[in-house]
Amino acid sequence: MKQFKLHLSRTLRIGVFSLIALLSTNISYSQDFGADLVSSYVWRGTQFGTGPHVQPWMELGAGNLTGGIWGSFGLNDDASGNELDLWVSYDFGPLALTVTNYSFPGADGTYSAGGVFDGDIEVSGSTSLGPVDLTVGYFTDLEALYIEAGFPIGPVGVAVGYGSDGAGAFYAGGDSGLVNVSFSGEKDIKITEDYSLPVFGSFIYNPDAEAAFLVFGFSL
Repeated sequence: MKQFKLHLSRTLRIGVFSLIALLSTNISYSQDFGADLVSSYVWRGTQFGTGPHVQPWMELGAGNLTGGIWGSFGLNDDASGNELDLWVSYDFGPLALTVTNYSFPGADGTYSAGGVFDGDIEVSGSTSLGPVDLTVGYFTDLEALYIEAGFPIGPVGVAVGYGSDGAGAFYAGGDSGLVNVSFSGEKDIKITEDYSLPVFGSFIYNPDAEAAFLVFGFSL
């Protein structure tokens, strides 16, 4: 398993560096960046850190290959919930495969062990079955599986997620169960004639942990 993780980490690096190399060629590429500000960082039914978080992101794509960086940084002083993820994805059409490296820096951006490329590796696949968006993710080192189905009910986005832990207690306390049931909505608030602020909100319930969260945020 360790060798498999090292191979995936190497694959992720190659993918990221390949995207960077494309910048010096004549191949057409796309880039985008932005940030969200959220009242609390809740991911897959689990809260990471306390208080508001700013979540910047950047991505670069060329054809069906896309890579990027996503972060979440608490606005308090204890760095709880700080996260910096590197990911690379290839869209095969009916199925997109993604390798993500999750890392957790301290308040000063340094790591107590390893580095930005030595985080927890997840391999995930996503596809659409009619109105249902299906995502399956597996952490290779933690042996943790997550399956989520997302679908609309009128203007409300609904997601239902199942988590199963292996070597580590990541989703369901070392067991398996329903860990994420969320209901989300979004709207644009008109600020000027030319600009509207996208805002969103989610009610998230974790049946396994019997925990509930109400999260509000906006995008820049």
